[in-house]
Amino acid sequence: MNGVKLCLVVCLVIAIPAIVISGQQKPYPVVTEVKDGVRIVTNPDFPKDGRYSAKLTVEMSCGEEGGPQAGVLNKPLRLDVDDQGNVYVMDYGDVNIKVYDSQGRFLRAIGRQGQGPGDFGGVVFFNLMTGGRICVLDMMQRRIIIMTNGGRYVSGFTLDGFFRSLAADAQDRLFIGKWSTTKEMDKLSGEFQEVPHVTSIFRVDASGKELVHLMDLFGESITMKSTGGAGVVARSGLYTIVWTIS
Repeated sequence: MNGVKLCLVVCLVIAIPAIVISGQQKPYPVVTEVKDGVRIVTNPDFPKDGRYSAKLTVEMSCGEEGGPQAGVLNKPLRLDVDDQGNVYVMDYGDVNIKVYDSQGRFLRAIGRQGQGPGDFGGVVFFNLMTGGRICVLDMMQRRIIIMTNGGRYVSGFTLDGFFRSLAADAQDRLFIGKWSTTKEMDKLSGEFQEVPHVTSIFRVDASGKELVHLMDLFGESITMKSTGGAGVVARSGLYTIVWTIS
């Protein structure tokens, strides 16, 4: 019984200062306005607690001019780091994956533009897998390519549809995001219009089998217009759904 009483007293003592402190907080200012039919809420005193500036110190850099020509980065898109500290950078411009050591020294390039085994049509996503392997999403050729971290082709399989995102879990299962619109392309006009689209997440094993539809993510849209015939011009929408596997 004494233990219970003591617990109650301590809880009350702790709660009282918390109530007092919260009552002394300055009200958060809010300004609401409507622009083009959109309600916008802002804080005129932002940032509330003052401005902070960060000082960045370079610890390592890679892909700069002056190094080996093959190691210069053209249009880097994504990167990952393996257990040895090697840095893998997907170069959209050179259509390959460049590998650097932990000091930023260029080691090798994986893949090249082409249509053969281990060649890429257009790289947009990649993921490091177990056993020193890499899986690459080739959006242009609609396929998944698996290679060693030394650049040797292992396997691959084609995809049905337009996929634009990829992740791998610790069991080497692949998760891919498929993009699809809710409007038929042949019904687009010559003026830009907002077209909703859906990102569908699928899970598949490294051989391309056992495809499982996990979920559909709604809320994204893109502005598009027809240029005549099969031509289409597209602009990014306001919102992008980002997903990953943990």
